[in-house]
Amino acid sequence: MSRFSDTAGCTLANNHTLHHQDNLSSGRPFMSTCVPRGVRIDLSDIEVVHAIDWQHDGYRELTEGSPNFKVASRILAKGKFKDRITVFRVPEGGVGTFRSIDVQIKPLPKGHVGGKQKATTRDGIAYSGMTSSDVPEGGLMAGEPGSLLYVDPTKDDWPSDHTDPYIELEGYMDEAEFSALVHRMSVTSAPVRAASLYMVAELFQHEVDASLSEPYHPHDLGMLLRPEDKTYGTTRARADHFSIAYRIDSVPEAPDQYDVRVYEGKATEAAAKTPGAASRDSLLRIEKQLSTMSKLLGAAFGLGVAALFFFR
Repeated sequence: MSRFSDTAGCTLANNHTLHHQDNLSSGRPFMSTCVPRGVRIDLSDIEVVHAIDWQHDGYRELTEGSPNFKVASRILAKGKFKDRITVFRVPEGGVGTFRSIDVQIKPLPKGHVGGKQKATTRDGIAYSGMTSSDVPEGGLMAGEPGSLLYVDPTKDDWPSDHTDPYIELEGYMDEAEFSALVHRMSVTSAPVRAASLYMVAELFQHEVDASLSEPYHPHDLGMLLRPEDKTYGTTRARADHFSIAYRIDSVPEAPDQYDVRVYEGKATEAAAKTPGAASRDSLLRIEKQLSTMSKLLGAAFGLGVAALFFFR
């Protein structure tokens, strides 16, 4: 059971700081703080989608004469992780718990990913653990364009492939690096061996868990739904790392074209499967013809020897 399954008696100091009803010996309440947390995701079902998009997206001012459309790409994938993300409300408690995620990664002009502070998981240390303190009202990832999205398709009129609530990462990369990655993925025909993504998102964690857990431990994380969040809920997130590994198959040495062996009077073939290679039936016919010719020659030789002795 997640610490965020039951939030009765909890209060929000702000949207990034949750005070629990139990107190420490010092008198202050136990806290869960929402700071940048890292989640390592194993990816599958990776797709590259190419499209043509209208350029005006709010991130770039178009100059006179710029084309209205440009070719755009995005990476789609399914992901699973060992951590647990519980979407919750206060004071109602947990709405759903997730260990799987939809992933969508898109490019942006350089300078936008990272927001104003380029926050990392280190920035949350001062507000997390047994020395927790209230997180500033605006959080630590202000301006980050990416988001971790909670969707309840049962309350949404927009068509969806999902029938149950789910979470999705909409992450971004700088355009140049994204284009290089997509190009390499497109020209590589080797099978994918493994793929992973490291997501950094503003998520809640109880201060005791933050103090005692190691990075390799499964973590109990929470995502807050605000009172106005009915169908959707969001928290800021970033695709911090993306990697894909391919399995390179070794190329066997080319065999000799023919390797015919004769054992106990029978021919066997180990011919390379190449155009023009003789078949087993052909070799057996040749063997039969040679055997017949050998018998005829033997008979002729015997007749010659008999005639020689007769005429003497």
